[in-house]
Amino acid sequence: MDKKLNANGLQLSRQLAQAKAADQVEYNGRTINVAGVGGVVSAAYEQLRNAAEYAQEHLLIQNAIRRFFVRSISFHNHSLSAKSVAEELIIELTQSGYLKNNSLPVETIDTLGDAIHDHYNNYWRLKTAGIDEHIARTWTLDLLSIGSEDVLVKNDIQPIYIQFAYHHYNSILNKKSFKSSDPLDDNFEVSLYIAVHRALFKSDLAAVRYDMQKLYKTSDKNINDYASFHQSIDDLFSSEVTNKITLYINKYGAPLRILRNMIQDNNKTDDILTDSVRFDRAYHDQIKKEYLKAKRKLNKGLIKSIIFLLITKTLIGLAIEVPYDLITTGALIVAPFVVNLFAPVVYLLILRLGFKLPGTTNTKALRVYADDMLYDEHANASLYPAFKTKKYPIGFSIAYGLMFIIIFAAVANLLMLLGFNIVNGLIFFIFIAAASFLGFRLSRIVRELELVAVKQGAISTIRELIFTPFTFLGKWISDKYQKVNIVALALDTFIELPLKTILRLIRQWTKFLDEKTDQF
Repeated sequence: MDKKLNANGLQLSRQLAQAKAADQVEYNGRTINVAGVGGVVSAAYEQLRNAAEYAQEHLLIQNAIRRFFVRSISFHNHSLSAKSVAEELIIELTQSGYLKNNSLPVETIDTLGDAIHDHYNNYWRLKTAGIDEHIARTWTLDLLSIGSEDVLVKNDIQPIYIQFAYHHYNSILNKKSFKSSDPLDDNFEVSLYIAVHRALFKSDLAAVRYDMQKLYKTSDKNINDYASFHQSIDDLFSSEVTNKITLYINKYGAPLRILRNMIQDNNKTDDILTDSVRFDRAYHDQIKKEYLKAKRKLNKGLIKSIIFLLITKTLIGLAIEVPYDLITTGALIVAPFVVNLFAPVVYLLILRLGFKLPGTTNTKALRVYADDMLYDEHANASLYPAFKTKKYPIGFSIAYGLMFIIIFAAVANLLMLLGFNIVNGLIFFIFIAAASFLGFRLSRIVRELELVAVKQGAISTIRELIFTPFTFLGKWISDKYQKVNIVALALDTFIELPLKTILRLIRQWTKFLDEKTDQF
């Protein structure tokens, strides 16, 4: 039986149709052509840099743009040729493989230059207004990186879908369930919008900041009001309410993730939505496609994780482990070095074998959820789990802490028996913890498709019990590593800066020679 779209589904269909019509307008003007000089080297370096950072796929171009601005503009002297910087950014991103050559109109340089000029000027105005230099710089780099990406890589679907998801969750969530202990943290709607960004699109603070500024049409005429707005974004992004909602959407967001991917993969989704029977078939096909994509992502993520571990371990081994052994014993202690190099990799491979894709029960639940979300005017409350904060006995927390101590002590004792010294041991703990956390991140690829949780068996429970402390430690290390990524910092300082400078000089020299040749 065919059903009619509810109000939120109808708005989604109409907005998708409008975005598709706008996207089909052909551009017949001049496009930006970037010479291929240095392109192979630049693209190869980006692969190395991305492996060292292990960032989410959708953040790669954003991070590349941010690194460009860190290198290319001064936050100490108010001096900038915005158009030249815009042109150089487009050249670098094209040569690095982030942008397709001859795909952007030449007018993009002026549009991008104007945006760079405005954000850069606001940095100096913020400093003059008394805003801390580090904060002003962070806000400016956030807006420069995401604003530039918005100009260069258009994504008209994301804001449409965020609005759809926001209205969906706003209609089914009980605000009282997400109360905060902080009486000042009482802005459920804004927190929900940010949580949708974080959970469904894995947006970082920079992306949320830029989108919120566009959404609220925040003016920079009064720089103090402008600063207050961005400070509020900082506070709300990690507030207690936002974190609670994000946890909920992360856990039960599979149906919306699949619909989002269906919209991105199929430009006829706006038309398919108007026929509930046709949509159900297409959505079912998309679920099966997502399961296959998850399998490929797991294998690709495993390879990236292994490369990341090997690069980091090799550098740390050469910088710390080998020199320490030579100084204290006069020779390299081979066994600990080999174990530290390969144990995390073997552990990751074993973890990968334990990841199972969802089954038919999950597929059926996803289809029922999607049908109710789009075609029923009144939501079926039984389909949407309530958010519950469970309270456990204090003994559970004590046992949890003891579990950490016992497992770490047992592993440390085993390492001592194998002849590990303190440095070898610390490196082992760090890399097993890092591998555990990388494995946990890989497991989320499967969990993000689950609406029906899979019950764990005895073996899985024991495995989780043993490796949870290492995953917890790995999360802590990852947070610290992202703030001070020594490997990435070394690459940026000793390779990227001189490499990109040399490539820029080569491009300028080639352009100079071309102009001289034209004079003959």
